[in-house]
Amino acid sequence: MDNKLNTFVKTILDMCFYFGLLAVISVPFTLNYSVQMTIRAFGEETEYAAIADHYWYAVVSIMAVGVFTLLILFELRKMMKTVIDDNCFVEANVKSLYRMGTYAFVIAGIKIFRCFVYFTTAAVVIAGVFLFAGLFSKVLARVFDRAVKYKQENDLTI
Repeated sequence: MDNKLNTFVKTILDMCFYFGLLAVISVPFTLNYSVQMTIRAFGEETEYAAIADHYWYAVVSIMAVGVFTLLILFELRKMMKTVIDDNCFVEANVKSLYRMGTYAFVIAGIKIFRCFVYFTTAAVVIAGVFLFAGLFSKVLARVFDRAVKYKQENDLTI
C-alpha cells in the first residue's frame, strides 16, 4: 500500500513537471492576455496593471522563476524514485535537498528584486514562502546527511 502512495505522488510530480514546462514555455504568449483581462475586470488601479508597464521584465522574471521551480520538481522526482525503490537515505538525496534549497533562495531573490521594479503583494508572499522552503530544505539536507552517515556506518558493522 505504501508503494502505491509513493507511486501516486511520483505521478503527480511528473504531471506537475510536464505541465509546468508547458506553462513556462507559454508565458510570452499568455501573459499579455492575462494582464489585459485582469485590467478589464478590475481596472487600471489593480496592482497587476503594473505588469503591462514592465512586460518584458515580467516575462523574463516569471520564466526564470518557472525554470527554478521546474528544477525543484526535477529534484523531487529523483528523490521520489529513491523512495519508491526503498533506498531514500543516499548521498544523491542530500545533494538534491541542498540544490532545492539553493533554487528556492534564487526564486525568493528574483521575487524580492522584482518588487523594486514593480510591486505586488503576491511577490512578497511567494518570496517568503520560498525563503522558508529554502531554509527548510537546507536543514533537511543536513538531517539526511547525518542519516546517510549513520546508515553507512551501520552497513559496515553488519
